[in-house]
Amino acid sequence: MRKSLMVTVVAVMAAIGFAAPAQATVNSVDRPYSLIYGNSTASGTIHFTDGYSASVSGVVHAASGARMVCAWGENGNVTTGAICSPWAYAGGPNQSFSGSLQIALPGGVQGVYIAMYDENVNPLTEKFCTRNSCTLLY
Repeated sequence: MRKSLMVTVVAVMAAIGFAAPAQATVNSVDRPYSLIYGNSTASGTIHFTDGYSASVSGVVHAASGARMVCAWGENGNVTTGAICSPWAYAGGPNQSFSGSLQIALPGGVQGVYIAMYDENVNPLTEKFCTRNSCTLLY
């Protein structure tokens, strides 16, 4: 009786997922974003994976001075390091960038901050993006 109860408990636990670690999320989502400061722009996509990571890609255009875009992920009080674009200079080519962000916690990367900076590394505009939407912070 005791052995059959243990076999039943183990079978139930395996059936409901106790035997294997759960993934951070259930589906992947592509979230487009854009930043505008005067005539300087940045746009691209955040790919929230079905695991613990998100990847960010985009293009930066500088209409005056120099512009750089950085992105970092968050999950509660935990943040990732930033990935940043090369500097785009007015009159020069647009700059492409991409990188991956990872947080090994339940839920993985839940949100991504994306900010545009000027040549003095002063923040010009910033958005916070989740799987559902992007919100302009300033």
